[in-house]
Amino acid sequence: MSEIHFNKEKGSQLKLFTPGPVYVPERILKEMAKPNDTHRSKPYSEMHQLVEEGLKKVLYTSNKSLIFTSSATGIMEACVRNLVKDDEKALFFSIGAFGDRWYQIGVSNGKNSVKEGVEWGKAITPEFAQESLNKDKYSVVFIQSNETSTGVYNPIDEVVPVIKDYGALVCVDATSSMAGVKVEVDKLGIDICLASVQKCFSIAPGLAVCSISEAAIDKASQVKNRGLYFDFLGLLKKNEVHQTPTTPPIPQIRALAAQLDYIINQEGLEKRFERHEQLGKRTRTWAKEINFDMFPEKGYESNTVSTMKNTLNIDIGKMVSILLGKGYRIVNGYGSLKNKTFRIGHMGEITLKDLEEMLNILAEIVSELK
Repeated sequence: MSEIHFNKEKGSQLKLFTPGPVYVPERILKEMAKPNDTHRSKPYSEMHQLVEEGLKKVLYTSNKSLIFTSSATGIMEACVRNLVKDDEKALFFSIGAFGDRWYQIGVSNGKNSVKEGVEWGKAITPEFAQESLNKDKYSVVFIQSNETSTGVYNPIDEVVPVIKDYGALVCVDATSSMAGVKVEVDKLGIDICLASVQKCFSIAPGLAVCSISEAAIDKASQVKNRGLYFDFLGLLKKNEVHQTPTTPPIPQIRALAAQLDYIINQEGLEKRFERHEQLGKRTRTWAKEINFDMFPEKGYESNTVSTMKNTLNIDIGKMVSILLGKGYRIVNGYGSLKNKTFRIGHMGEITLKDLEEMLNILAEIVSELK
């Protein structure tokens, strides 16, 4: 079994095809290494503003955008604490581990939380959403766009309008799809669209972002005990001067400013979305050629994370380890899906050429293990 240890001199030399954190390109690492001014300086505020404006373009929104010093889970908790009153009910749609996590956040914060889920591998359909919403009155609905544990992409373009018809606020966790899959926030009426930067943005972990609607801001002003660190109103107040209430990870923000400029002005948003679509299609074609079945229900496969069933009944742990010895990292199935599935992340700066090289090596390993 291959063992990879901490490389003090060079850092990781692996080529990551993981669901996150993902490979960070050299140009972004160089951005992070540049000296920075303090988070209360004019240069910082100018940089912060560039990030705000870039996020709006990525999300096709005129809503305000916020920066959080946390992983996406922090914003998931912020949504619960800021938007749900004590006498209201919140609905959590779940299709996997991170939908379950959001529900647990609701419960652990003492909110009246209801989970409506489907079998892992399936998606939330408009019909299922309507059926669930007919059961009770919900003030806020929480849903993943891309479920990282199952490789399922929820059809949010169809589901969110159904939720909005019931008058609820909608929070979308787009952690493993933002900047890789097109989400039109204003067109759909999404109130919070959140993500962390260590996935499709290809930046080192430690930073999370979201867009926030005026309706969500108004609702937060009515909610008591929002907490301090993740208080939307506190964040918004400092955001007016393009700062954060507490010290943020400035190197990551500098990297995000550079990456947003690259995404918008060099690669182009539509081309980036097309590349991720091609990566998803190629991985699914490869799986079919090798005789692995996809875990997601047909038609709901993710273009950023592919989850395959272990239909060949091989030793997934050994497969991952052998590939690791050749310089590539993919991952086993998540939680209860371990050894039953495996996952390949193809997001961020990965090219079709990069993917082809890894898949060819992986195919040889699979052939040896059969």
